[in-house]
Amino acid sequence: MYQPPALENDGAELNLMNDGEKYFPHNDQDLREMLCIFISKNNLKFTVFIETPSKAFSDWTFPKVCQLYELCESEDPSLSVFPPFTCGIKDLEDDSSQVILKHLIAELNARLKSIPISGNEASKSQYVCSYLVAGANLYEGKFELRPEKNITGPNGHGPVDFAIDLLQTAKTVGVTEVKDEDIFKGIAQNAVQLESALSNRKRKVNEMEEGDVFTGKTFGIITDAEKWYFMECSYNEGKPSFKLSEPVTVVYKDENLQAKVERVLGHIAWLLEEAQKPDSDSQSEERVIKKHRSSSNLTDSVVKS
Repeated sequence: MYQPPALENDGAELNLMNDGEKYFPHNDQDLREMLCIFISKNNLKFTVFIETPSKAFSDWTFPKVCQLYELCESEDPSLSVFPPFTCGIKDLEDDSSQVILKHLIAELNARLKSIPISGNEASKSQYVCSYLVAGANLYEGKFELRPEKNITGPNGHGPVDFAIDLLQTAKTVGVTEVKDEDIFKGIAQNAVQLESALSNRKRKVNEMEEGDVFTGKTFGIITDAEKWYFMECSYNEGKPSFKLSEPVTVVYKDENLQAKVERVLGHIAWLLEEAQKPDSDSQSEERVIKKHRSSSNLTDSVVKS
């Protein structure tokens, strides 16, 4: 049976509006029929909309995301297509940080006795949640952990495993994706999630003062609770840009457990510290100084005259 060629693809849909009614052609045949309707109504004035509906985050695959963000055209890309991200690490030597670290290790050991680390995503999420709570507690009163928060952006939508919101701005600054098997798919999903969160923070051009440059970033964590990847998303010439770290691995039945847990927590703490930086490189202070100087000069001129 003949199948009319589709008008829509992963990236766009063609819709029409005529005489206040909206039409949604799915293929060439639909479009021809709709044009015939317009002719029969003797009304050939219509508006064409090219829309780009976003996918559910879970629908994105690693090759598709690499193509979306122009990282690679290959059907079988590797993680090396991402520029390297050097994720810093915060020193946790102070007393309050050590208390939080020891509590985290005790909590992880307690979970190991009853929840298999090799279980499904729900099991792994229990471990991941402990790390994220410990990280947020290092900055008490500044962050809120939001499990299953719904986020919508230009290329994706849906609930994320864990969102981290900065309370001062009520904006999402970090997203964690937990995966039990396909870590490549998790990295793909997290990239779209980070772009979605960042696009919601990016102020419109008409809302930014002259001289302001958007420098906001979102940070991602992709993990199966044992292997941890960290990602950075920012804008580069108006396009989303990503960097991906090398993995950090935690072996839970190992004598070096505390050192590995401390390293992961140190990375999370560093990301949360970075997330508190302002979203714009504003020169407003310089403008205020110039304005003050200008006013002073004007006053001096008036006095002299």
